[in-house]
Amino acid sequence: MFIKTRTKYASKGGIELAVFKAFREVLIEVLSFGFGVAELVLVCLLVVLLIDGLSLVHTVIYDAYKPTHNQEKEIKHYR
Repeated sequence: MFIKTRTKYASKGGIELAVFKAFREVLIEVLSFGFGVAELVLVCLLVVLLIDGLSLVHTVIYDAYKPTHNQEKEIKHYR
């Protein structure tokens, strides 16, 4: 079976090959967009983890310093 294209006749197999190539290009674009979205999600998660880590470090340091600070306040209060 032959189908007329703009400039020449093409076989059914040729059209299937062209459709396959076009589908492959679309699939590559969709996958690259998906990888971009996945990369953005991972970056956001890393930022959240960094902020949580810094918050945890601040809490640990503050909790370690708090008893010393309270003792200093008591000493000043009694004077």
